[in-house]
Amino acid sequence: MGRIYRRICFLRFEGFSAEASRMEFTDLKEAVDAAKASSPDRDEAEALLRRLLDEEGERVSEAIAFAEVLIPMLGERPAASQGRGPIQAAAARPHRHAGAEPASRGIADFIDDMLAQDRRAAP
Repeated sequence: MGRIYRRICFLRFEGFSAEASRMEFTDLKEAVDAAKASSPDRDEAEALLRRLLDEEGERVSEAIAFAEVLIPMLGERPAASQGRGPIQAAAARPHRHAGAEPASRGIADFIDDMLAQDRRAAP
């Protein structure tokens, strides 16, 4: 459920409100209904769901803020090789729909790439 909600938040951030709404009223609704049905205490389930969605919303906000600072900084770094590395290429790319690539890359992938470039560049 958290993954679905995070995706909805990212879609809204990227300007794909219609897709986010579709997911909210289909995928997320199904997950919420299933979670509520599995709990004997409806009030407790509601409270847990609200807390989960609040926490996931905060995670998305923090990830976006982190990316907004990190991506431009990485774009300014000189490439370790002749061409542009994957980080610089990603930083130069405009935002696009998270589902546009079959294996879309996340922030963790960019951090791994950055660390790999640092290891290659180190004497």
